Amino acid sequence: MKGKWTLLVFLCATFVVYTIDRALLGVLAIPIQRDTGMSDVQFGVLNSAVFWAYAAVVPIAGWLGDRYNRGMIIGIASIVWSLMTVLAGRACGFWSFLLLASVSITVPQTFYAPAAAGLIASCHRETRGVAMGLHQAAFYVGWMASGFSVATVLHLWDSWRAAYSLFGVVGFVLGCIFLFVTCRGEWNPQSEALRKKPGFVESFKVFFRCPSAVLASLGHVAFTFATFGYCAWGPKFVAKKFSVSPWAAGSGVMFCHFAAAFAAILVAGFLTDIVVRRHPGFRLMLQSAALVLAAPAFMFFGYSGSLMGAWCAAACIGIAKGAFEANSVNSVFDVIHPRFHASAMGYVNVLSGVIGSTAAVFLGWMSQHGGTHGLEVGFAVVGSVLAASSVLTLSSLIFTFTRDRKRGLGND
Repeated sequence: MKGKWTLLVFLCATFVVYTIDRALLGVLAIPIQRDTGMSDVQFGVLNSAVFWAYAAVVPIAGWLGDRYNRGMIIGIASIVWSLMTVLAGRACGFWSFLLLASVSITVPQTFYAPAAAGLIASCHRETRGVAMGLHQAAFYVGWMASGFSVATVLHLWDSWRAAYSLFGVVGFVLGCIFLFVTCRGEWNPQSEALRKKPGFVESFKVFFRCPSAVLASLGHVAFTFATFGYCAWGPKFVAKKFSVSPWAAGSGVMFCHFAAAFAAILVAGFLTDIVVRRHPGFRLMLQSAALVLAAPAFMFFGYSGSLMGAWCAAACIGIAKGAFEANSVNSVFDVIHPRFHASAMGYVNVLSGVIGSTAAVFLGWMSQHGGTHGLEVGFAVVGSVLAASSVLTLSSLIFTFTRDRKRGLGND
């Protein structure tokens, strides 16, 4: 497709803003709680409600992404969630935060990922690993930038509300540009996969009757659970345990983790594009190894006795995350026909939403009842979840992947 790399640049920019908007709630936890008086459990519910809203809408978002212009879906969604981000800066208590910061931002954001993944997959074939890796790297850039950019805004205006307003405006402008270019007829590949519009029930059956797709999804669910818990409570945990400022803790937690993930995902994406041509199961092998690495790294993050040790553990988690997520979408697409790519991403994300949402509430409960020690135990539990999921990923490689791939489900 002509301009496929230009499209990828725009998608990456949109994904960075998307991620910063999503990260604001966790990065600004301390000033928001201080200003509103919310408890740790209430704040955990706010974070989990993001995934609950996501899980409720994403199957429909994925189905629509397989039926309609994906570029227009992305542009409209970006404009709407950015406006909601500006309004979230006016929230003043638990219920208004639940409605604006958790639900109203998340619902339009839900339409982004399935449409973007399907659009990238339809434009990139031989370079799909690199393209997906670069797009996911933009997600990491957003998390890394969130700590520094929010710290800058707070330094200039000393207001967490200003951060919501500023990033909402930036996203609105970018969404308008994206929608304008799409309406001119660009970035809308009319492939055979898109011309044959699937039904909702048909897409549901294709995904859940494919064991390899479901098993590959469960590893993604586990890493979503771990990452969401880490991002929601990691900054506060480090700030309290090592007596550093919230801004230093937030910046360090995000930067060490996502900088390492950024480097790892680029290397892993390039490597898998080469290796899978001869060894299609390499994606699952790398993902299983990444899960094995992440499990003890999470435990060490919780029980580290020094700030430097916590940063090293965060970097190890990031390396594992990058290696895993370079393939998390493609390992599902390898066994799902292109007609159902956006829908498949919808089902992966709904599983992630239902299960991953429990991480913030779980760690919030551990914090409220056990303080810093409670979070230490909580992060160890997260590590054990990743260890268990590595077995499921490996079982897909051993028992189902070759059979499902030979059936032609992923041969596009």
